[in-house]
Amino acid sequence: MNNIQMKNEIPDSNADTVRLVFGITFDDGTSIGDGAIVITRAEWLSMTGKQKIDKIADVISEKMLSTKVGE
Repeated sequence: MNNIQMKNEIPDSNADTVRLVFGITFDDGTSIGDGAIVITRAEWLSMTGKQKIDKIADVISEKMLSTKVGE
C-alpha cells in the first residue's frame, strides 16, 4: 500500500490559499520526501483530514499520469 503523510498545512493570508505539505512512500520503496499542493482557504476549511489526504492523492495521481513521456 502507498503511504501518504501530511507534514504541514501552511496558510497564505495574502493569496487566500493553504499549502498542504506531504511525503509519499510508494509500494516499491520509491518516495517523494517533500511535496506540496496548494488549495483555496475555503476548500481547506471545509475539508476533514481524510479529505485532505484524498485530495493530495488525487492531485498527485492526475499530475503524475499527465507527465508520462511517450504515451
